[in-house]
Amino acid sequence: MNTENAVRTAVGFFVVILVWALLSALAGGAFGALVATVSPEFVSSLFSQKAEAGIVRYAFAVGMIWGVFIGAAVSGFACFLAAIIKIWLSILL
Repeated sequence: MNTENAVRTAVGFFVVILVWALLSALAGGAFGALVATVSPEFVSSLFSQKAEAGIVRYAFAVGMIWGVFIGAAVSGFACFLAAIIKIWLSILL
């Protein structure tokens, strides 16, 4: 495996992790806003935020934070496995 190919693979994995983390952040934010819209009492009991007017925005922000954490972790693990498989196949072949 030459250096140029390794750099291209690493950059590609980074882009995949970045894109899926951002998409996961949007999905987490939308889910948080949906839950806060349906049941604002439930969301306000989970957080220390007690302002009823901004609870949907607060839930959206917290959902985005958790979404980016989970999305980056899952994408990073998937790319790690792909890299291990690629290295293993290059050794065998």
